Amino acid sequence: MATAKTVSENRWTTLPNWKFQLLPRDTRTIITCVFLGLTMAVILQITERLDLALTGGSIPIVSAIVVCAIWVPSAAFYGLTGALITAWINPIISNLTASQPMAPFLFLTNAAHTIPVALLVWVMKSRDKGLKLWQLILIGQIGGLGDALMFGVGNRVILHLPWGFISGQVLIVQPCYLVGSLITYGIMRRLVNTGLVQKERDLKAAADAI
Repeated sequence: MATAKTVSENRWTTLPNWKFQLLPRDTRTIITCVFLGLTMAVILQITERLDLALTGGSIPIVSAIVVCAIWVPSAAFYGLTGALITAWINPIISNLTASQPMAPFLFLTNAAHTIPVALLVWVMKSRDKGLKLWQLILIGQIGGLGDALMFGVGNRVILHLPWGFISGQVLIVQPCYLVGSLITYGIMRRLVNTGLVQKERDLKAAADAI
């Protein structure tokens, strides 16, 4: 009974383990991250226009929820390689299609979100186990805060919005990143269990192989 309870608790508090590298350079990682970046770009072409209709593009309410679902897994599973590839594919397309006035600044805002996520996973994740739910939420909020602050600077530079509005914008999107982190938790669990992400070798199996 106690064992069953422990397994159930772990299912909801700790993600399955995976092998993390801060700067992977293998072909499989690069191809996977390009695919994730293109997928994110397609999704953001829709959400950016929704945000444009809702807020004039000054507050990324819908996009803030959606970006967590791909940016956080790519940075958490594939380190800085995943962070940079998925962060910079969409700005290229956004600038080519002129999807919103903030498009030129998206290179900085996207990197300000994904790079901290990769670095925080590198610092916080143990090799022996995956991230706990609270760790993922904390990482997501810090990454989202970096994104929101950089987006606020862009609003000031490009749209010349007042600092009072920008402060409100930063506060408004934080709950969006929280919702996004909860969605991301379920997505990451499924991705690890499907075998698309390289798992860390079991310590006992590794010892037996030596």
